[in-house]
Amino acid sequence: MKVATALFTYNRSEHTDKVLKALSQNTVLPERLFVFQDGLAMDEHHGEWTKVNHMIKEIDFCPAELHISEYNKGLSESIISGINYVLKEYDAVIVLEDDCVPTENFMSYMTQCFLKYQNNKKVYSVSGYSWPIHLQGGTYDVYGCGRISSWGWGTWKDRWAKYNKDYELVRKMKQNEKMSRNLAMWGRDLEETLVGNVRGVCDSWAVFWALNVIMQEGICINPYESFIRNIGFDGSGVHCGVTDQGNIKCINQKREEFSLPDEIGFASETITAFAELYGSYTAANDSDNHKKKILVYGIGNFFLKNEKEINKNYYIDKFIDLYKKGYFAGKEIIKPVAIENCDYEKIVVMLQNREECMNIVHDLVQNHHVSKEKIQIGWEK
Repeated sequence: MKVATALFTYNRSEHTDKVLKALSQNTVLPERLFVFQDGLAMDEHHGEWTKVNHMIKEIDFCPAELHISEYNKGLSESIISGINYVLKEYDAVIVLEDDCVPTENFMSYMTQCFLKYQNNKKVYSVSGYSWPIHLQGGTYDVYGCGRISSWGWGTWKDRWAKYNKDYELVRKMKQNEKMSRNLAMWGRDLEETLVGNVRGVCDSWAVFWALNVIMQEGICINPYESFIRNIGFDGSGVHCGVTDQGNIKCINQKREEFSLPDEIGFASETITAFAELYGSYTAANDSDNHKKKILVYGIGNFFLKNEKEINKNYYIDKFIDLYKKGYFAGKEIIKPVAIENCDYEKIVVMLQNREECMNIVHDLVQNHHVSKEKIQIGWEK
């Protein structure tokens, strides 16, 4: 199997230097390193852009092929076109951006994962980044997750062939019970990112990769301890603000072999832990005879703020909403007229406006014959 490494950079010389130095110190060096430098976007970037340009021309620790764009493509086009170019010749690609600093074992880990899972077509992505969720490591060094990470990652040619820049993906997934659950379980934030793309607030290619992998019910390999440290949240990047999101525990000892399971999927503890990050407490909450079965009226911000607490105490069977349809987190969205056909112990009204809540209670009692004793106002908890 031929594996290439692709580095995407622009005008951050200090960041690029750290990534290249770390890459050169890896126990396994890139078979071939493709460096894609985006073209200059504005004159004030010229100085730093030139420093990066000189730097990548001096790469000598492995075979390197440079691609300097004649115009500014932007992040999304640059990465998609670069990966497509590399995978014309190679079977798999390892992808780094100029703010993802690899540990010395990163390349070895990625290569071993590629070899291990190349014939498991359910595995779509391998990441060197460890999500900041609380998981207890055990026999193996990795776990299966349903969400791709774009920080030091890789995939195979045949999996990447499923990449599709389709703005209708979220809408389509919300019309299917199973797909809506998977979407909520692994990508609660993706719809907002998609809207950001449309509005020009962001330029994310990864949102489509994440959605396509969720659509295919693909497995993503993640380590319990990270092989990647993201240094881009310092205000220097076009698409990143200032946070401590990249400050996670990294593997800091040399290792030649990694323990990788023959069979890998989604453990229940991973789904539950991911709910705190980009997942969904509703999607992770399986039916429990000890929990009351409820209908929730309203799927707005007030519900989302209280979703964890509600699912701790109840099992949501369906949602009621006047305007939305389809499914949310695997639960059917119904209109009030369908309540009479439902089996439930309580209807919890999750709207923040008091007057609106009172109007809904009145409508439920008068027009849909729901007993007042079976109605709970969310804000009265």
